[in-house]
Amino acid sequence: MVDSQLLSNPDEAARTRSEIRKRNDAFRAGVREFAGPLADGYHSRATSTEFFWELYRQMGEQGILGLSTPVSAGGAGASFVQAGIAMEELGRADFNAAFSLFGALCTNEMLATHGSEEVQEAWLRPALRGETAIGFAVTEMVAGSDSRNIQTRATRVDGGWSLNGHKTSSGFAVVAGATIVFARTSEDPRNGITPFLVALGSPGVTLRRIPNYGFRPTGRGELELDDVFVPDSHVIGEVGHGFELVIESFDYTRALIALLAVGAADRAIEIAVEWAKERETFGAKLATRQGITFPIAEHLTRVNASRLMAYDALERKDEGLPITREAAMSKWFATDTALKAVHEAIVILGHRAYSEEMPLMQLFRDVQGLEIAEGPAQIQKMVIARDVFGRVSQSRHGG
Repeated sequence: MVDSQLLSNPDEAARTRSEIRKRNDAFRAGVREFAGPLADGYHSRATSTEFFWELYRQMGEQGILGLSTPVSAGGAGASFVQAGIAMEELGRADFNAAFSLFGALCTNEMLATHGSEEVQEAWLRPALRGETAIGFAVTEMVAGSDSRNIQTRATRVDGGWSLNGHKTSSGFAVVAGATIVFARTSEDPRNGITPFLVALGSPGVTLRRIPNYGFRPTGRGELELDDVFVPDSHVIGEVGHGFELVIESFDYTRALIALLAVGAADRAIEIAVEWAKERETFGAKLATRQGITFPIAEHLTRVNASRLMAYDALERKDEGLPITREAAMSKWFATDTALKAVHEAIVILGHRAYSEEMPLMQLFRDVQGLEIAEGPAQIQKMVIARDVFGRVSQSRHGG
């Protein structure tokens, strides 16, 4: 039987939903006003290996870098949905600015929730102001989506820990001031991983930039850790409970990546529509050709479906509900949708777009990286299936 309390005061519930929508629409308008002018500079920033510190500090001044960080830790205390709105709007204007926000939302919230007072004072507050960036180092040559297989070791020493290992594909590695390194502190398969905040100027840390196809200014790289000392105050959360933080982080960041993809896809479609309205072939505008307009309609539909899926996940997170399945669905579907939409825009513009001097090819390269980030489609489908079926053991004969 349906709980009658769930049916009470429908008008009040509608008013609440309406108020939330109005508040979020006003927030979106404010972020769009800030982000809109960034579109003109996207291409020059995206093709440079220099990080855009001036813009990043402006994002800090606007409070964007600490949107989902609690007010008590110096953040804005915004909802997760509002953090997603900022991702989408920045993604529409400048992919890499949005990706820098993605990194900040992930690491700043983790430091605010699980970092010591010393870490928050020394690292979190400057990061919220955009004066430094915090990286995130999980991936290794043998441990990407399989984060339980992390081989980097943390050994107990007097006053702290000594870290040894190699991290690859670490976001912001060569631009960040510090990074959260996940290392093995015991052989326990479930409770053997611990995150540490490592200052990247520490003795024993060696950095190497990975020459990127996309994501150039945000400095993806490799970290070599050779007897790097980390004090006890820089352990993030409880020793041995890092795997739980990885999973919690992935659920959130997958939904954010989906909205970054949505913003990028929207921008590509806008460029294609503007071109189709102006370009004439055989005496008529491209915008009169169903071969152009129907694919645009299809992409817009898929993009909107992606948007709704991602915001559904973030609404659930705001309500304290699990979002593992929803986040995986939205990440897989949105990145696939965005890549196809950007590709369609390139085809519509033709030879004009197929150039390193034009933004669409770079946007294609940037969006392509989202297919891999936080796990490719195969991983997302595995997460979804596992959530549906549970961990079903395989028989010896595969039955």
